[in-house]
Amino acid sequence: MWRSLPRGLVILIAAALIVTFAAVEGIRSNRWGAGDDQRAAAARLERIPARFGDWTSSEVPIEPKILKIAEADGAVSRLYTNRKTGERFTVLLLCGPSGPIGAHTPDICYGGLGYRCVGKPVPQRVVIGTEATSFWTARFEKQTPSDEPLRIFWAWGVDGTWKASTAPRTEFALRNSLYKLYVVTPERAERSTTATAVDATVGFLKEFLPLVRQALASAGLASADSVNPRASPNGRSENKE
Repeated sequence: MWRSLPRGLVILIAAALIVTFAAVEGIRSNRWGAGDDQRAAAARLERIPARFGDWTSSEVPIEPKILKIAEADGAVSRLYTNRKTGERFTVLLLCGPSGPIGAHTPDICYGGLGYRCVGKPVPQRVVIGTEATSFWTARFEKQTPSDEPLRIFWAWGVDGTWKASTAPRTEFALRNSLYKLYVVTPERAERSTTATAVDATVGFLKEFLPLVRQALASAGLASADSVNPRASPNGRSENKE
């Protein structure tokens, strides 16, 4: 096929392909810095509620070098605690270019902290109303018995919808910005508690995800009352302590 084309046309086609691939990779890697759309996507993280229903939270500081390695334009890092049950979940929500954000998984991030993934990650459906989303989940352990094993859920998404993607860098390659959500809770050493930790995390996500979707959607908070009637316009619960 190529031999039948004029040499000049072949060169032009090749040059066009190179430019296209370079442009896509530039978007994925944030080569030219964050644009207006990326800054807007990161700014939406400020809408994530710190309190809702029976949940309160405290900020968990992130070292700047970690954000630099992740090439994140913005992040939310909080420890959510249920004031009635005492359940606790650490939430890390990152926003950045699709290339770097799609590249790192917990085995890399938590591997640097001494954790190892036990078995293979499995997909977990989270059904909210008539809609279903999916997360990867796995158990992570340390060799030292003093450190509790962790149950970690993670997924990637755009505008507050989530997917346990097998190839996020490819699937979201043409997106200027990508979100990645981690939800982490301690899991006792006994393997019999795995189902309990999974069920508890799914329960938390069913309450949390509609608010996240509301916050990250491009349309903003226009439908706040329809998602959470008890939420105020600033994203904080109006429930009294």
